Amino acid sequence: MSGDELQQGQDQLAAAIHQARAGDDRQLSQRVREQGEQVVRLMVGLLRLCAIHDPENHAFDEPTHQLVNALLRLEKLVGPVSVVCVEGQVYVNDIRIRMDDRLTGPAALEHELGRHGCGGLSFSRPLDDEQVRALAHCVAGPPAEAQPLHGLVESLRACGCGEVFPLGRFRLRVSGEAPRNEAQKEFQRTLTRANQVVADAWSNLGENRTPNPLPIRRLVNDVVDASGTADILGEGEQLENMGTGSSEFARHSVRVTTFAVLIGRELGLSPASMADLGVAAMYHDAGYALKDDDGFAPAFSHHGTAGVRALGRQRGFHQAKIKRMLVALQHHWDLDRTPCLYARIVRIADDFENYTRVRPTGALMSPAEALVRMASAVGSAYDPHLFQLFVNRVGAFPPGTLLRLRDGRVAMSLSGARDPGQFSRPACRVLRRADGTLPGPDERVDTAEPGCQIAEVLLQKR
Repeated sequence: MSGDELQQGQDQLAAAIHQARAGDDRQLSQRVREQGEQVVRLMVGLLRLCAIHDPENHAFDEPTHQLVNALLRLEKLVGPVSVVCVEGQVYVNDIRIRMDDRLTGPAALEHELGRHGCGGLSFSRPLDDEQVRALAHCVAGPPAEAQPLHGLVESLRACGCGEVFPLGRFRLRVSGEAPRNEAQKEFQRTLTRANQVVADAWSNLGENRTPNPLPIRRLVNDVVDASGTADILGEGEQLENMGTGSSEFARHSVRVTTFAVLIGRELGLSPASMADLGVAAMYHDAGYALKDDDGFAPAFSHHGTAGVRALGRQRGFHQAKIKRMLVALQHHWDLDRTPCLYARIVRIADDFENYTRVRPTGALMSPAEALVRMASAVGSAYDPHLFQLFVNRVGAFPPGTLLRLRDGRVAMSLSGARDPGQFSRPACRVLRRADGTLPGPDERVDTAEPGCQIAEVLLQKR
């Protein structure tokens, strides 16, 4: 990439941010809402026609042609279109479509898609009349008895609608939702599928396709959900092993996102802001998905601008996209360059993860050492308030810290600061007993118990 191209890209991003702040993104959102409402009405109308008319009936002609044009107009506004139904609400890409509550369009569309285990449809490109007609009959038809979502995918491919990708079902998180009995297992399932979600997202970027943040957002919503119901800090070993074949890059992205979400929760961000933060954190290293002319990933010094270029392929300049681009560009900036809030959060999460990540040669340093190292740069590299919130959450001996107890046992911390009184008293897994023998596979000790004291931090072997 030449210097002129880089400067042009930076100028375009600056202009886009200025337009978004000036309110142009609100104008775009309004246009998307208008076209999105028409798409929902027309899709529901076609599905109802399927119940009373044969596929070749001329009653389909006009609404089919109108839906083709509506999808084409949306594609010109936002690029590839995703229509998602969530508990009676409809979103086009990241924008909620506000429809008259007296109308049953959103609920009817959600019901018809839900019969197939489907929560939405993603269109990689506009459809023609025959494809729209075929799409309507596939959705209106009976679902497959086994794996209905997979059945819908196969039906769409068979009828020439390979540009339409059915999405899994989504749900809204409820503020103050009661903890689930299997919260830890649910988080493990999230980690297991994270590798494929991240791999698909980076493959799209690497092949110069338009970013589709919806699968990433769904993954992030599950991480945000788990942060309120499960001890995700105590899942350090699971974060390091997200299923067979998980890549180091996927683990890094998910761990950074997890730490960023914890900071956001301590900061008191709203659920919507937490989701935006998590998606931005997941995409913070998007620049590395691109390749230069020699087939190599960009250098460290250029991966921020490369990330902006990759994420900028998504059309429109709504606030969620702007935040993702700013985080990609600014997540290594020092405070004197005035990075945005999300970039300051991701800087802390990213550096802590890089210091403590388990590599084939071992971590660079223990989590406790990493906090000490980072504390020396508070005020220059790290926002003091955000860093304190992070420390308050992970505690004096963050999960993964090796400790020697006063009685001679060696243990590894498993929990962060469970409450202010236990800031430096984590729950631990015993690695070696005082007599040198090996413990059972799940022998635990809680340093908050009377008489159990920490003697020293054992430094990581390098």
